[in-house]
Amino acid sequence: MQSQASEAIESDATARLRYFIGIVLVLSIEYVLRAVFLSGQTTSANVGIALILEWVVLALLLVVWVPHIEHRDLASVGFGPFRRRYLWLGVLAYVLATAVLTLTGFLLPIVGLEPISSLQPMLQDLGWPVLLGLLITGTFLEEVFYRGYLIERLISLTGRPWIAGTVSWLSFTLVHLVFFGPGPTIDVSVLSAALVFLYMKERSIWPCIVLHGLNNAFAYLIFPLLLGLQP
Repeated sequence: MQSQASEAIESDATARLRYFIGIVLVLSIEYVLRAVFLSGQTTSANVGIALILEWVVLALLLVVWVPHIEHRDLASVGFGPFRRRYLWLGVLAYVLATAVLTLTGFLLPIVGLEPISSLQPMLQDLGWPVLLGLLITGTFLEEVFYRGYLIERLISLTGRPWIAGTVSWLSFTLVHLVFFGPGPTIDVSVLSAALVFLYMKERSIWPCIVLHGLNNAFAYLIFPLLLGLQP
């Protein structure tokens, strides 16, 4: 019995170590990639390279790390069954987040900061292939990294959902700082809070994908079209 208990403790400690290493690797690679390729002058080539490398990391996480190193299935990172309510939950969360972002869009210039809409000229310079890549990457990859994987593994490590949610909110917000700048990053914090709340409520990345997809579709496709970006 003592041997079995010791093995169980050792197995739990090993699993927790793997979770910790996974979190450190995902976050550090994300921040390094953005610091290297998205700081200074942002070009289509730099953004494209960063996106490709992020997808390589995602593939390794889902195909190698989670199933073969952690010995967990994809349900452990939020890939549960899709339910119809996720559609309207995502849409509702998007409407509410947009209402708050509309308010911050008026308030940020008052304190001398630019809102997230100020990024549109820079985005228009990137071209359609890169904008489409940003849309898909933000909608899917970031939800796996910052909601499904990060939140679930931090809950496993700490046993405290509020810590997991807070770290997810801060990490997702701050990773945009180099690329977006301070004002738009404050706007990102609003979206980040909505995504964390939605994930914590449902423990599924699907409604978050709906919310994030709607946000990115407007940011990277619809608004550039309205502002006259030519494909």
